[in-house]
Amino acid sequence: MAGIQEIAEKAGVSISTVSYALNGSKKVTEKTRSRILKIAEEYNYSPNLAGRMLKKQKNYIIGLYLHDFGGYFYSHMIDGVNKVLSKNNYEVIVATGGSKTRDFISQGLVDGAIVLDSDFPDDMIKKYALSGKPIVVMDRKLSGDNITQVLLDNENGSKQAIQALNKTDINAFVIITGPENSHDSNERLAAALKAIDDSSDKPVKVIHSDFTIAGGGKVAKEITDMKYDKIGIFALNDEMAVGLIEKLPTEKIGHEIQVIGFDNDIIGQYITPGLTTIDYSKHHWGSVAAETLLEMIDDHNQLDNKKILTHIQHRASLEKLENND
Repeated sequence: MAGIQEIAEKAGVSISTVSYALNGSKKVTEKTRSRILKIAEEYNYSPNLAGRMLKKQKNYIIGLYLHDFGGYFYSHMIDGVNKVLSKNNYEVIVATGGSKTRDFISQGLVDGAIVLDSDFPDDMIKKYALSGKPIVVMDRKLSGDNITQVLLDNENGSKQAIQALNKTDINAFVIITGPENSHDSNERLAAALKAIDDSSDKPVKVIHSDFTIAGGGKVAKEITDMKYDKIGIFALNDEMAVGLIEKLPTEKIGHEIQVIGFDNDIIGQYITPGLTTIDYSKHHWGSVAAETLLEMIDDHNQLDNKKILTHIQHRASLEKLENND
């Protein structure tokens, strides 16, 4: 692949003239620019991204850092991010699990970053933000210059779940948690326990799991062995709720055993009985994160933190009484 020098020799012009033409400068005529661009195309010329960034201070690429790519959630969230960025002539690099792609931020290869990766250390995010790159976090409460939070309203979602269980005829609560390092799991658990404490004197059992279908299935026996005959279960994500429902007696779910999840993953619609869950728009969450980051890039301002609202999606796993919302 040819460089600027080869293009200049072919066109019979100086290297600076080629640079002006490739960068849209008004210092060259349209006729000269067209001739140089045609030669560059013939040579399959591609400008050095890092060098171009140093000159323009912007390259219209955003880094999106995720814990993993699996599941229904990520496809919708990524689509929300991408649609906003595409509309504004930005591209997105989606990365997970390594320091090499995180260094894109410090090396100036991205104009900013969106982080939804519990393995991305807080101190590293703060360091990158202090270097001048705006960062939106979606999975933690983290404050600092050039950092804005766009978080799911886990607290209100958990309150909605407990309120719904309280409207059913239960005599004990079970909460199934996710990984200990999960921001969402920890927030949902704390809010659920507070909501129960504020509204009920029924006993509560907390069972620790891992946000997977298999993890939900593993706790089923522990629940069926409980001495209570009417149990209300809040699984802090839908995958665990689905695994639980698969292992529990179908005829008891929505009657002696009430189950509610969180996230409204598509699989919850197709199991029997269908899963009642706390719903929110994954697409909207991604869109808001992208819009917030672009505003930070363009205006160089510190923005207010934002929350994504939740609501209940009722299905047969939880008894719906007339006074339910």
